[in-house]
Amino acid sequence: MSRSSDDTPDPHVEMAVDQEIASLLAAIEQEKIPDHLTKLAIELQNALVGKRRRDVKN
Repeated sequence: MSRSSDDTPDPHVEMAVDQEIASLLAAIEQEKIPDHLTKLAIELQNALVGKRRRDVKN
């Protein structure tokens, strides 16, 4: 079964997601405000879930 070009992961998208995750992790490590830390953790969790969903589709 061949893959269409729509099924092929875009390396730029993957890199952007990885950079977003790295950026969120860096922000979490520097964050001192608990409420903001919770918000960043939720954003990280959502980014990881989105990445996992894209990986499963491929």
